[in-house]
Amino acid sequence: MKTLLRSALLLMVMLALAWPVGGASAAPLAADGPNLLLNPGFESPYGKQCCQADLSKYFPNTPIDEVQVAQHWSGWWLQPDQDPQHPGACQNCTAWHRPEWREANCGPVCANRIRSGNNAQKYFTFFSVHDAGMYQQVSGITPGQLLRFSVFMQGWSTNADYGLSAGQGTMGMRVGIDPFGGANAFSPNVIWSPVNDTYDAWGLYVIEAVAKGGTVTVFTRSTPQWGLQHNDIYVDDASLVVVGGGATSGGTTTGGATNNPAPAPTAVPTQVPGFSYVVQPGDNYYRIARRFGVSVQAILSANHVANPNLLYAGTVLIIPGVSGPAVTPAPTPDNTPPSGATSYTVVAGDNLFRLARRFNTTVARIKQLNGLTSDIIYIGQVLIIAP
Repeated sequence: MKTLLRSALLLMVMLALAWPVGGASAAPLAADGPNLLLNPGFESPYGKQCCQADLSKYFPNTPIDEVQVAQHWSGWWLQPDQDPQHPGACQNCTAWHRPEWREANCGPVCANRIRSGNNAQKYFTFFSVHDAGMYQQVSGITPGQLLRFSVFMQGWSTNADYGLSAGQGTMGMRVGIDPFGGANAFSPNVIWSPVNDTYDAWGLYVIEAVAKGGTVTVFTRSTPQWGLQHNDIYVDDASLVVVGGGATSGGTTTGGATNNPAPAPTAVPTQVPGFSYVVQPGDNYYRIARRFGVSVQAILSANHVANPNLLYAGTVLIIPGVSGPAVTPAPTPDNTPPSGATSYTVVAGDNLFRLARRFNTTVARIKQLNGLTSDIIYIGQVLIIAP
């Protein structure tokens, strides 16, 4: 009898949550052109994102069971334990975790967690906080176009098993655009909207920016302040449209329970003073570290890099401890590959052990030359290989 009563109460609560609150269910802004995003509704199929980084537990290129994302989208997150401010486990402090990503469709009880279509994206942390979100890179953009990214999101944060949100200071919900097309959410290139939390109902988040190249990247983001039992984010109905040319808008957020920006989260990655370097084609972390006389780890820590094996041309990196104008320096002799070096493009079936045997070198040497901190390599990745 108690189980039946609990189920009935849960259903009543979820039906109540489905009712529009504070204009959060308002229609999206009128589109001035076709939607440039792929799978804007976060529909199925969902797949596991690659790859597990701990090779003491997993084989190379093992997908992450806990990160299941909608097709054409990727999850991003601040990797815990990269610095003392973001511990993955601790006593008398708030732990930082990589969220779990799942599809929101779990039957009638989750009906209000899907705004339209058959599915939506969900990600969450349990008794911990995160700095994370979704992103998609969009190519075929004409530089100088004014673009508008909009997406519906809702947060659910509580220490209870069900019911309305309660007890959270802020979820740090906002959206952003990198007009240069980089995939690093911590890059200073990303233009972010103000923080504006919408709990238990859909809120429309909007940001505009002028494209600086042929690719742009859109981001969602959340940074909850308190590690409650449930820190959940739901995302649906995204749009990227061209709205003309002109100067960059400062970014706006509409819809949701309030239009006043919430206070900024108290624990977010801090900027490290240093030189701003624009990554060039052919760069890797090892080459950049040699060029500026710093360690690879210092660059990774300063930029909160979650995956040191991925680096995209156009990304702006902070080079800690180096002063100078924010321009790309000319190559120096330190960037010259060692004698006998060759460039190799990774193909299916490759791994570092096989490449070391093929080229009569060692795994450690390949990792040193390419600034790799794990044994993970990717199809299409260009490696420098030398004896």
